[in-house]
Amino acid sequence: MTLIEQPNITAMQTEASTVRYLNQYRCPYCQTEWEDVWDCGCNDRYPGCNKEIEPYESALIEGESAKTELPVDEPASANVKVAVVNRLFVVSYEIDYVHRVSVGITTDSPESAQQIAKQAFNDATIWDDTAAMPLLSDEYHESEGESLVWACVAVAQLPEPDHSVRQLKQEQAAMRVCRGLVEAYQQGETNGGSIDWEDLDQLIPLAFQTLGKPALENKS
Repeated sequence: MTLIEQPNITAMQTEASTVRYLNQYRCPYCQTEWEDVWDCGCNDRYPGCNKEIEPYESALIEGESAKTELPVDEPASANVKVAVVNRLFVVSYEIDYVHRVSVGITTDSPESAQQIAKQAFNDATIWDDTAAMPLLSDEYHESEGESLVWACVAVAQLPEPDHSVRQLKQEQAAMRVCRGLVEAYQQGETNGGSIDWEDLDQLIPLAFQTLGKPALENKS
C-alpha cells in the first residue's frame, strides 16, 4: 500500500481552513485511485507519475461546516493511503536476434550450392534434414548492440497462450516421454526383463500432449 505524505498544516492554515473535503482522485494514465483531505476540491499530484489530477468527486466531511474549527490537539499532518486496485497486464520484451541455419550441400561451385539452398528455402524444404541436404545447425544469436524493448498492456483477461508456447510444452512433454521410456526399460532390466505397465501408463497422457490431442482419446 503506497502512502502519500501530506504537507504540514501551519497554525495560520488551521485557522483559515475551517472546512475539510474528502477528494476522490483517479489517474487517467495509470488508473490508480486514491483519496485525499483538503480544505477545498483542489487538484492533487500522484507521486507515481507526477501528474496533476482533478478530483472526480469532492465531499464535505461529515460534521464540518464554515463555523467549525479544527481541534487544537489534532495532528498537524496526516497520512492518506492510496487504494491500489490490482489489474491484469501483459508484459513483453523484444530483443533483436539473428536466425542462422546451416545445411550441407554437394555440388560443383559455391554459387551452385547457394542457389540450391535458396531454392530449398523458398520451397520450405531446407529444414527437412535429408541425406542430400543434412541440417547442420538451426540456432538464434543475439544481435550485437541490440536494444531491449519492454511493453506493458492492460487487459481485461489474459489471452490464451499462442502457438509458440504450445509447441514448447509439446517439446517438453516429448522429452519427458523419452526419459520415462528409458527409465522404464532400465528398471525392467533390473527386474529381470519385466517392465511394470504402471511405469508406461503414466507416460500416455504426456504422449497425447506431445501429439496435441486430449488424453480422453486414449482407448486402452
